[in-house]
Amino acid sequence: MRDYRELTAFLEKKQIPYQLSLSLREYTTFRLGGSADVFATPRHADELAALQQYLKTADIPVFLLGGGSNLLIADSGFRGLVVHPAFGEEPEVLHRSSDRLSVRIPASARAPLTGKKISALGFAGLEFLTTIPGQFGGSVIQNAGCYGHELKDTITAVEVVTQGEVRTFANNECDFRYRDSLFKRDGALWVASANLELAAGDGAAISARIEDYKNRRIASQPKNRRSAGSIFKNPTAAVSDKKAWQLIDAAGLRGVHEGDAEISAEHCNFIVNNGKARAVDVYKLMLVIEQRVLETSGVSLEREVVLVGDFTQGG
Repeated sequence: MRDYRELTAFLEKKQIPYQLSLSLREYTTFRLGGSADVFATPRHADELAALQQYLKTADIPVFLLGGGSNLLIADSGFRGLVVHPAFGEEPEVLHRSSDRLSVRIPASARAPLTGKKISALGFAGLEFLTTIPGQFGGSVIQNAGCYGHELKDTITAVEVVTQGEVRTFANNECDFRYRDSLFKRDGALWVASANLELAAGDGAAISARIEDYKNRRIASQPKNRRSAGSIFKNPTAAVSDKKAWQLIDAAGLRGVHEGDAEISAEHCNFIVNNGKARAVDVYKLMLVIEQRVLETSGVSLEREVVLVGDFTQGG
């Protein structure tokens, strides 16, 4: 194992909480994956910046972990440092009037709970977020969205740790795209929080939308089984007029198993853990989907789920 004594000495000096050889399984929605050599939980952006500054000159692989809702961690885990910000849950109201709300949301806040809290204040625009798993920072990185809404529609600025410093990016600097952003493409940019601006709405209409979105999710997605959400992005209209699940279904892959992992019979752009799956089982199904869809439709699907760790030796 790599020598982490200098790293742990730094963490102790800065009083940043950490653990050694911590299983990552419980930190992902798949409930899969091995352990991290070192697992650190900075409690505010300045601690995150100090840690990033230290890592600039340390030869240590590092991965920034949020809510684990779009990740597949290898069975062998992650040989390096996993950073899991613990900035709290509570939105900070920056300005509130009868018709507008400006709010700062920490990256570690749970996305569904954030959507509920803001909606309960009577402001519209985050109803869809109540159906998005994981933490808010991951939602920013992914530009999470559904039902015709995306997070970029309400974000005014994103607080980012980069080069060991805290910096603010305006919305137009974030290069938000479909399920994508500058932060997803550049792993050196660590999201700490985001500022949002929302308009006041009708409380009854907001509640009705939340209930509608919840029912639509329940009706269309696998129930009571672990998954990471959609495995693949939907192709652009220029590539295909079909969604990813339709291409997977047309390839005859609905319900296909590998070990205890399954291409969901309910929604075949989901791979589910039926209880005893391994990460490598999920990975093999991803490869099968990519190959069969390419053979049957000519479309190269783009992964939405991020792979963490070494899958070259069977997981």
